[in-house]
Amino acid sequence: MEGWGADALVAWTAGGFGWTAAGIVRSFMASWPWIVVVFAGLAGLRFVPLPWRRFAAAGVGIVLLVACALGIHRGYQAWSQRWTDLRLAAPKGLLAALGEQSKHVFLNPSARSPVAALDHGLLAGGPSPEEAAALIRSPAQWRAADREHPFSAVLLVGRLSEAAPLIAHLSESPDWYLAAIDNQGLLFLRGDKPDQLGLPDPQFASERERAISLSQAALSLDAVGAKIQAARCIDKALGIAGGDYDVLYRSATLAAAQSRWERAKKLAAKALEKRPHGFEASYLLAWSLLETRDFDKAFQITSSLAKAHPRDIQVLILQARAARAAKDFRSETRSLESLLPLVKDDAAATARIHIYLGQSWAQRGFPTQALENFRRALESPLSAAEVRDVREEIQTIEDKQLKRFPPN
Repeated sequence: MEGWGADALVAWTAGGFGWTAAGIVRSFMASWPWIVVVFAGLAGLRFVPLPWRRFAAAGVGIVLLVACALGIHRGYQAWSQRWTDLRLAAPKGLLAALGEQSKHVFLNPSARSPVAALDHGLLAGGPSPEEAAALIRSPAQWRAADREHPFSAVLLVGRLSEAAPLIAHLSESPDWYLAAIDNQGLLFLRGDKPDQLGLPDPQFASERERAISLSQAALSLDAVGAKIQAARCIDKALGIAGGDYDVLYRSATLAAAQSRWERAKKLAAKALEKRPHGFEASYLLAWSLLETRDFDKAFQITSSLAKAHPRDIQVLILQARAARAAKDFRSETRSLESLLPLVKDDAAATARIHIYLGQSWAQRGFPTQALENFRRALESPLSAAEVRDVREEIQTIEDKQLKRFPPN
Protein backbone atom coordinates (compact mmCIF):
# COMPACT_ATOMS: atom_id res chain seq x y z
CA MET A 1 0.00 0.00 0.00
CA GLU A 2 2.60 2.47 -1.08
CA GLY A 3 1.94 5.60 -3.05
CA TRP A 4 0.92 9.21 -2.77
CA GLY A 5 -2.11 8.12 -0.74
CA ALA A 6 0.07 6.57 1.98
CA ASP A 7 1.16 9.95 3.36
CA ALA A 8 -2.49 11.04 3.46
CA LEU A 9 -3.42 8.00 5.55
CA VAL A 10 -0.48 8.64 7.88
CA ALA A 11 -1.57 12.28 8.21
CA TRP A 12 -5.14 11.25 9.04
CA THR A 13 -3.95 8.76 11.65
CA ALA A 14 -1.59 11.30 13.20
CA GLY A 15 -4.29 13.95 13.33
CA GLY A 16 -6.77 11.64 15.04
CA PHE A 17 -4.65 9.30 17.14
CA GLY A 18 -1.13 10.74 17.40
CA TRP A 19 2.23 10.02 15.84
CA THR A 20 2.80 6.68 17.57
CA ALA A 21 -0.33 5.30 15.93
CA ALA A 22 0.74 6.86 12.63
CA GLY A 23 4.11 5.10 12.90
CA ILE A 24 2.38 1.78 13.48
CA VAL A 25 0.18 2.33 10.43
CA ARG A 26 3.22 3.18 8.31
CA SER A 27 4.99 0.02 9.50
CA PHE A 28 1.92 -2.09 8.77
CA MET A 29 1.65 -0.68 5.25
CA ALA A 30 5.22 -1.79 4.60
CA SER A 31 4.87 -5.27 6.09
CA TRP A 32 1.28 -6.33 5.30
CA PRO A 33 2.13 -8.39 2.15
CA TRP A 34 4.31 -10.65 4.26
CA ILE A 35 1.63 -10.92 6.94
CA VAL A 36 -0.75 -12.15 4.21
CA VAL A 37 1.84 -14.74 3.14
CA VAL A 38 2.07 -16.02 6.73
CA PHE A 39 -1.68 -16.50 7.11
CA ALA A 40 -2.06 -17.94 3.60
CA GLY A 41 0.65 -20.50 4.36
CA LEU A 42 -1.02 -21.56 7.59
CA ALA A 43 -4.42 -21.83 5.93
CA GLY A 44 -2.96 -23.83 3.04
CA LEU A 45 -1.80 -26.65 5.33
CA ARG A 46 -5.40 -27.77 5.74
CA PHE A 47 -5.54 -28.83 2.08
CA VAL A 48 -2.36 -30.94 2.10
CA PRO A 49 -3.00 -34.73 2.25
CA LEU A 50 -2.33 -36.12 5.73
CA PRO A 51 0.67 -38.36 4.78
CA TRP A 52 2.47 -35.38 3.27
CA ARG A 53 1.43 -32.84 5.87
CA ARG A 54 4.57 -33.26 7.97
CA PHE A 55 6.86 -32.53 5.02
CA ALA A 56 4.61 -29.72 3.86
CA ALA A 57 4.61 -28.26 7.34
CA ALA A 58 8.40 -28.17 7.35
CA GLY A 59 8.47 -26.41 3.98
CA VAL A 60 5.72 -24.00 4.97
CA GLY A 61 7.53 -23.36 8.24
CA ILE A 62 10.67 -22.27 6.38
CA VAL A 63 8.61 -20.03 4.09
CA LEU A 64 6.82 -18.55 7.09
CA LEU A 65 10.08 -17.84 8.88
CA VAL A 66 11.43 -16.05 5.82
CA ALA A 67 8.17 -14.14 5.39
CA CYS A 68 8.14 -13.16 9.06
CA ALA A 69 11.74 -12.01 8.87
CA LEU A 70 11.12 -9.94 5.74
CA GLY A 71 7.91 -8.49 7.17
CA ILE A 72 9.62 -7.53 10.42
CA HIS A 73 12.54 -6.06 8.48
CA ARG A 74 10.33 -3.93 6.24
CA GLY A 75 8.15 -2.90 9.16
CA TYR A 76 11.21 -1.89 11.17
CA GLN A 77 12.57 0.08 8.22
CA ALA A 78 9.28 1.95 7.89
CA TRP A 79 9.19 2.60 11.65
CA SER A 80 12.76 3.84 11.74
CA GLN A 81 12.09 6.18 8.80
CA ARG A 82 8.80 7.51 10.15
CA TRP A 83 8.07 11.22 10.41
CA THR A 84 7.50 12.83 13.80
CA ASP A 85 6.25 16.21 12.57
CA LEU A 86 2.72 16.62 11.24
CA ARG A 87 3.86 19.49 9.00
CA LEU A 88 5.47 16.91 6.70
CA ALA A 89 2.15 15.19 6.03
CA ALA A 90 -0.62 17.78 6.52
CA PRO A 91 -1.00 21.47 5.55
CA LYS A 92 -0.90 23.10 9.00
CA GLY A 93 0.69 26.31 7.72
CA LEU A 94 -1.70 26.68 4.78
CA LEU A 95 -4.76 26.15 6.98
CA ALA A 96 -3.44 28.77 9.39
CA ALA A 97 -3.05 31.20 6.48
CA LEU A 98 -6.57 30.33 5.30
CA GLY A 99 -8.01 31.75 8.49
CA GLU A 100 -11.52 33.14 8.08
CA GLN A 101 -11.65 32.45 4.32
CA SER A 102 -12.82 28.87 4.88
CA LYS A 103 -16.45 29.27 3.78
CA HIS A 104 -16.34 27.44 0.45
CA VAL A 105 -12.86 26.13 -0.31
CA PHE A 106 -11.90 24.32 -3.49
CA LEU A 107 -9.61 21.33 -2.83
CA ASN A 108 -7.76 19.22 -5.38
CA PRO A 109 -8.42 15.46 -4.93
CA SER A 110 -5.09 14.65 -3.24
CA ALA A 111 -5.68 17.46 -0.69
CA ARG A 112 -8.76 15.91 0.86
CA SER A 113 -7.19 13.33 3.17
CA PRO A 114 -4.39 15.58 4.54
CA VAL A 115 -6.89 18.41 5.10
CA ALA A 116 -9.35 16.05 6.80
CA ALA A 117 -6.64 15.16 9.33
CA LEU A 118 -6.79 18.75 10.61
CA ASP A 119 -10.18 20.20 9.62
CA HIS A 120 -12.79 17.77 8.33
CA GLY A 121 -15.32 20.58 8.00
CA LEU A 122 -13.53 22.01 4.95
CA LEU A 123 -14.60 18.98 2.93
CA ALA A 124 -18.32 19.73 3.37
CA GLY A 125 -20.13 21.45 0.54
CA GLY A 126 -17.30 21.40 -1.98
CA PRO A 127 -16.97 19.40 -5.19
CA SER A 128 -16.56 15.66 -4.90
CA PRO A 129 -13.10 14.18 -5.67
CA GLU A 130 -14.36 13.12 -9.12
CA GLU A 131 -15.77 16.57 -9.87
CA ALA A 132 -12.61 18.27 -8.56
CA ALA A 133 -10.44 16.03 -10.76
CA ALA A 134 -12.33 17.24 -13.83
CA LEU A 135 -12.25 20.91 -12.75
CA ILE A 136 -8.50 21.09 -12.14
CA ARG A 137 -7.85 19.88 -15.69
CA SER A 138 -10.19 22.44 -17.26
CA PRO A 139 -9.94 26.08 -16.13
CA ALA A 140 -13.05 26.86 -18.21
CA GLN A 141 -15.11 24.31 -16.29
CA TRP A 142 -13.61 25.53 -13.02
CA ARG A 143 -14.62 29.12 -13.85
CA ALA A 144 -18.17 27.97 -14.58
CA ALA A 145 -18.34 26.19 -11.21
CA ASP A 146 -16.91 29.28 -9.50
CA ARG A 147 -19.55 31.53 -11.07
CA GLU A 148 -22.33 29.20 -9.98
CA HIS A 149 -21.10 28.93 -6.38
CA PRO A 150 -18.10 31.23 -5.78
CA PHE A 151 -15.11 29.72 -3.99
CA SER A 152 -13.63 31.70 -1.11
CA ALA A 153 -10.23 30.04 -1.50
CA VAL A 154 -8.33 27.41 -3.49
CA LEU A 155 -6.17 25.02 -1.49
CA LEU A 156 -3.89 22.74 -3.51
CA VAL A 157 -1.96 20.07 -1.61
CA GLY A 158 -0.05 16.93 -2.51
CA ARG A 159 0.00 16.10 -6.22
CA LEU A 160 0.39 19.61 -7.59
CA SER A 161 1.13 18.25 -11.06
CA GLU A 162 -2.50 17.18 -11.37
CA ALA A 163 -3.56 20.81 -10.88
CA ALA A 164 -1.07 22.40 -13.31
CA PRO A 165 -3.75 23.89 -15.66
CA LEU A 166 -5.64 25.43 -12.73
CA ILE A 167 -2.44 26.78 -11.11
CA ALA A 168 -1.48 28.49 -14.38
CA HIS A 169 -4.96 29.97 -14.69
CA LEU A 170 -5.07 31.30 -11.11
CA SER A 171 -1.53 32.70 -11.38
CA GLU A 172 -2.58 34.79 -14.39
CA SER A 173 -6.02 35.76 -13.09
CA PRO A 174 -6.52 39.33 -11.78
CA ASP A 175 -9.18 37.99 -9.40
CA TRP A 176 -6.89 35.67 -7.44
CA TYR A 177 -3.47 35.85 -5.82
CA LEU A 178 -1.07 33.37 -4.25
CA ALA A 179 -1.56 34.00 -0.54
CA ALA A 180 0.67 31.25 0.90
CA ILE A 181 3.15 28.64 -0.24
CA ASP A 182 4.95 26.03 1.83
CA ASN A 183 6.18 22.45 1.68
CA GLN A 184 2.63 21.09 1.47
CA GLY A 185 1.30 23.17 -1.40
CA LEU A 186 -0.38 26.42 -2.40
CA LEU A 187 -3.17 28.67 -1.15
CA PHE A 188 -4.92 31.10 -3.52
CA LEU A 189 -7.30 33.78 -2.25
CA ARG A 190 -9.49 36.32 -4.01
CA GLY A 191 -8.21 39.89 -4.35
CA ASP A 192 -5.20 41.90 -5.51
CA LYS A 193 -1.74 40.40 -5.54
CA PRO A 194 0.33 41.24 -2.42
CA ASP A 195 4.04 41.98 -2.25
CA GLN A 196 6.65 39.31 -3.03
CA LEU A 197 5.73 36.10 -1.24
CA GLY A 198 8.41 34.37 0.80
CA LEU A 199 8.78 30.67 1.49
CA PRO A 200 8.93 29.81 5.20
CA ASP A 201 11.94 27.86 6.44
CA PRO A 202 10.64 26.14 9.59
CA GLN A 203 12.77 24.31 12.11
CA PHE A 204 12.48 20.55 12.58
CA ALA A 205 13.62 18.08 15.21
CA SER A 206 16.04 16.35 12.81
CA GLU A 207 18.05 17.29 9.76
CA ARG A 208 16.37 14.47 7.81
CA GLU A 209 12.93 15.98 8.39
CA ARG A 210 14.22 19.40 7.36
CA ALA A 211 15.58 17.86 4.15
CA ILE A 212 12.20 16.22 3.42
CA SER A 213 10.47 19.56 3.99
CA LEU A 214 12.88 21.28 1.60
CA SER A 215 12.28 18.64 -1.08
CA GLN A 216 8.52 19.07 -0.68
CA ALA A 217 8.85 22.86 -0.87
CA ALA A 218 10.84 22.54 -4.10
CA LEU A 219 7.83 20.97 -5.81
CA SER A 220 5.55 23.75 -4.56
CA LEU A 221 7.96 26.37 -5.90
CA ASP A 222 8.29 24.64 -9.24
CA ALA A 223 4.51 24.48 -9.57
CA VAL A 224 4.33 28.30 -9.61
CA GLY A 225 7.31 28.73 -11.92
CA ALA A 226 9.96 29.56 -9.31
CA LYS A 227 12.44 27.15 -10.85
CA ILE A 228 15.66 28.70 -9.49
CA GLN A 229 14.38 28.65 -5.91
CA ALA A 230 13.11 25.08 -6.44
CA ALA A 231 16.55 23.95 -7.61
CA ARG A 232 18.16 25.56 -4.56
CA CYS A 233 15.77 23.76 -2.21
CA ILE A 234 16.49 20.40 -3.85
CA ASP A 235 20.24 20.97 -3.71
CA LYS A 236 19.99 21.77 0.01
CA ALA A 237 17.84 18.69 0.63
CA LEU A 238 20.24 16.39 -1.23
CA GLY A 239 23.15 17.94 0.63
CA ILE A 240 21.52 17.16 3.98
CA ALA A 241 19.99 13.72 3.29
CA GLY A 242 20.95 12.64 -0.20
CA GLY A 243 20.41 8.97 0.63
CA ASP A 244 16.85 9.30 1.92
CA TYR A 245 14.05 7.79 -0.17
CA ASP A 246 11.62 10.68 0.35
CA VAL A 247 14.23 13.23 -0.70
CA LEU A 248 15.40 11.17 -3.68
CA TYR A 249 12.01 10.53 -5.25
CA ARG A 250 11.00 14.17 -4.86
CA SER A 251 14.27 15.18 -6.47
CA ALA A 252 13.41 12.84 -9.32
CA THR A 253 9.95 14.40 -9.48
CA LEU A 254 11.44 17.86 -9.90
CA ALA A 255 13.85 16.63 -12.57
CA ALA A 256 10.94 15.04 -14.46
CA ALA A 257 8.88 18.23 -14.19
CA GLN A 258 11.79 20.06 -15.83
CA SER A 259 12.21 17.35 -18.52
CA ARG A 260 15.66 16.39 -17.25
CA TRP A 261 14.99 12.75 -17.96
CA GLU A 262 18.44 11.24 -17.47
CA ARG A 263 18.73 12.90 -14.05
CA ALA A 264 15.19 11.82 -13.15
CA LYS A 265 15.99 8.23 -14.16
CA LYS A 266 19.18 8.18 -12.11
CA LEU A 267 17.51 9.62 -8.99
CA ALA A 268 14.48 7.32 -9.27
CA ALA A 269 16.73 4.26 -9.61
CA LYS A 270 18.73 5.38 -6.57
CA ALA A 271 15.49 5.83 -4.59
CA LEU A 272 14.44 2.28 -5.51
CA GLU A 273 17.71 0.99 -4.07
CA LYS A 274 16.57 2.44 -0.75
CA ARG A 275 12.99 1.17 -1.03
CA PRO A 276 12.51 -1.54 -3.65
CA HIS A 277 9.10 -1.38 -5.33
CA GLY A 278 8.41 2.08 -3.89
CA PHE A 279 5.40 3.36 -5.82
CA GLU A 280 6.53 6.95 -6.37
CA ALA A 281 10.03 6.02 -7.50
CA SER A 282 8.74 3.21 -9.72
CA TYR A 283 6.32 5.61 -11.41
CA LEU A 284 9.09 8.16 -12.01
CA LEU A 285 11.51 5.53 -13.29
CA ALA A 286 8.91 4.24 -15.75
CA TRP A 287 8.13 7.78 -16.91
CA SER A 288 11.84 8.53 -17.37
CA LEU A 289 12.42 5.28 -19.26
CA LEU A 290 9.52 6.11 -21.55
CA GLU A 291 10.88 9.59 -22.28
CA THR A 292 14.37 8.19 -22.94
CA ARG A 293 12.84 5.63 -25.36
CA ASP A 294 13.46 2.50 -23.30
CA PHE A 295 9.93 1.40 -24.11
CA ASP A 296 10.02 -2.26 -23.08
CA LYS A 297 11.32 -1.54 -19.56
CA ALA A 298 8.86 1.31 -19.15
CA PHE A 299 6.00 -0.96 -20.19
CA GLN A 300 7.12 -3.68 -17.78
CA ILE A 301 7.09 -1.28 -14.80
CA THR A 302 3.84 0.44 -15.73
CA SER A 303 2.12 -2.93 -16.10
CA SER A 304 2.99 -3.77 -12.49
CA LEU A 305 1.89 -0.32 -11.31
CA ALA A 306 -1.44 -0.57 -13.14
CA LYS A 307 -2.18 -3.94 -11.54
CA ALA A 308 -1.47 -2.53 -8.07
CA HIS A 309 -3.26 0.80 -8.68
CA PRO A 310 -6.05 0.10 -11.20
CA ARG A 311 -7.93 3.36 -10.49
CA ASP A 312 -5.03 5.80 -10.49
CA ILE A 313 -5.56 8.14 -13.45
CA GLN A 314 -1.90 9.14 -13.80
CA VAL A 315 -0.74 5.51 -13.70
CA LEU A 316 -3.28 4.45 -16.33
CA ILE A 317 -2.29 7.32 -18.62
CA LEU A 318 1.38 6.36 -18.33
CA GLN A 319 0.53 2.69 -18.86
CA ALA A 320 -1.39 3.51 -22.03
CA ARG A 321 1.50 5.61 -23.35
CA ALA A 322 4.05 2.90 -22.55
CA ALA A 323 1.88 0.18 -24.12
CA ARG A 324 1.51 2.19 -27.33
CA ALA A 325 5.26 2.86 -27.47
CA ALA A 326 5.96 -0.86 -26.93
CA LYS A 327 3.32 -1.68 -29.61
CA ASP A 328 1.23 -3.69 -27.16
CA PHE A 329 -2.07 -2.28 -28.38
CA ARG A 330 -4.19 -4.80 -26.45
CA SER A 331 -2.79 -3.45 -23.17
CA GLU A 332 -3.23 0.10 -24.42
CA THR A 333 -6.89 -0.56 -25.16
CA ARG A 334 -7.42 -2.07 -21.72
CA SER A 335 -5.80 0.91 -19.96
CA LEU A 336 -7.77 3.47 -21.98
CA GLU A 337 -11.05 1.68 -21.30
CA SER A 338 -10.22 1.67 -17.58
CA LEU A 339 -9.65 5.43 -17.80
CA LEU A 340 -13.04 6.26 -19.32
CA PRO A 341 -15.20 5.87 -16.18
CA LEU A 342 -12.62 7.77 -14.12
CA VAL A 343 -12.80 10.91 -16.31
CA LYS A 344 -16.50 10.79 -17.18
CA ASP A 345 -17.03 14.29 -15.73
CA ASP A 346 -14.45 15.78 -18.10
CA ALA A 347 -15.88 15.94 -21.63
CA ALA A 348 -12.61 17.00 -23.25
CA ALA A 349 -10.60 14.20 -21.60
CA THR A 350 -13.30 11.66 -22.51
CA ALA A 351 -13.21 12.77 -26.16
CA ARG A 352 -9.43 12.40 -26.38
CA ILE A 353 -9.53 8.95 -24.79
CA HIS A 354 -12.07 7.91 -27.44
CA ILE A 355 -9.66 9.17 -30.11
CA TYR A 356 -6.81 7.11 -28.65
CA LEU A 357 -9.13 4.11 -28.31
CA GLY A 358 -10.12 4.46 -31.95
CA GLN A 359 -6.47 4.44 -32.98
CA SER A 360 -5.73 1.50 -30.69
CA TRP A 361 -8.59 -0.61 -32.04
CA ALA A 362 -7.54 0.30 -35.59
CA GLN A 363 -3.98 -0.88 -34.91
CA ARG A 364 -5.40 -4.18 -33.67
CA GLY A 365 -7.47 -4.62 -36.85
CA PHE A 366 -10.94 -3.98 -35.41
CA PRO A 367 -12.49 -1.32 -37.67
CA THR A 368 -15.98 -1.47 -36.12
CA GLN A 369 -14.73 -0.66 -32.62
CA ALA A 370 -12.37 1.98 -34.02
CA LEU A 371 -15.17 3.76 -35.91
CA GLU A 372 -17.45 3.60 -32.87
CA ASN A 373 -14.86 5.39 -30.70
CA PHE A 374 -13.98 7.99 -33.36
CA ARG A 375 -17.68 8.85 -33.77
CA ARG A 376 -18.13 9.06 -30.00
CA ALA A 377 -15.21 11.52 -29.93
CA LEU A 378 -16.97 13.74 -32.50
CA GLU A 379 -19.95 14.02 -30.13
CA SER A 380 -17.77 15.90 -27.62
CA PRO A 381 -16.09 19.33 -27.85
CA LEU A 382 -12.94 19.16 -29.99
CA SER A 383 -10.78 21.74 -31.69
CA ALA A 384 -11.16 22.25 -35.42
CA ALA A 385 -7.82 20.49 -36.01
CA GLU A 386 -8.88 17.50 -33.89
CA VAL A 387 -12.22 17.24 -35.72
CA ARG A 388 -10.38 17.26 -39.06
CA ASP A 389 -7.93 14.56 -37.90
CA VAL A 390 -10.71 12.32 -36.55
CA ARG A 391 -12.69 12.60 -39.76
CA GLU A 392 -9.58 11.67 -41.75
CA GLU A 393 -9.13 8.60 -39.51
CA ILE A 394 -12.76 7.61 -40.13
CA GLN A 395 -12.39 8.14 -43.88
CA THR A 396 -9.23 6.02 -44.00
CA ILE A 397 -10.96 3.11 -42.23
CA GLU A 398 -14.09 3.36 -44.41
CA ASP A 399 -11.97 3.44 -47.59
CA LYS A 400 -10.14 0.29 -46.48
CA GLN A 401 -13.45 -1.45 -45.76
CA LEU A 402 -14.79 -0.38 -49.16
CA LYS A 403 -11.75 -1.85 -50.92
CA ARG A 404 -12.10 -5.07 -48.96
CA PHE A 405 -15.84 -5.39 -49.48
CA PRO A 406 -16.67 -3.50 -52.72
CA PRO A 407 -20.36 -2.93 -53.54
CA ASN A 408 -21.89 -5.24 -56.11
